[in-house]
Amino acid sequence: IDAEGNMVFGRNLDWSFSYGESILVTPRGFSCDYTYGGTDKHPAAVIGVGVEMNGMPMYFDCANENGLAIAGLNFPGYASFASEPEQGRVNILTGEFPLWVARNFNTVDEVEQALANVTLVSPDDPKRPKSFLHWLIGDAKRSIVVEQMADGMHIHHDDI
Repeated sequence: IDAEGNMVFGRNLDWSFSYGESILVTPRGFSCDYTYGGTDKHPAAVIGVGVEMNGMPMYFDCANENGLAIAGLNFPGYASFASEPEQGRVNILTGEFPLWVARNFNTVDEVEQALANVTLVSPDDPKRPKSFLHWLIGDAKRSIVVEQMADGMHIHHDDI
């Protein structure tokens, strides 16, 4: 947060090759067909960088119209996700996580509260490459880092 109270959120896609990424825009009212049946509570418009897979935007990083932003960052060797959905929980495919966050929440507080009932899923599926990521999520007031590891989900408060 700068001296005027404005949040600055940024990152770089630090790969030496392309996934065919481009700027994507998901308007309000777009019907998201999440892999595990997740729904949007109040679907905000979203803009960011990513790829489209089967008509679904898969964001690497994005922000919604209310100022909530999320970025996926490399976390190989540490990231560990469920290979299948868990009964009685909100199951989100890792590649759909940024969109789900940006469409459904306006603040980091809301995201953090919802994560108590979320399972991040990365199935063994040759059509969907595994993502070994953790995520930075920020709004105008604060940010968190979300890491799913073998011993569970960790949420770190990013006071810097």
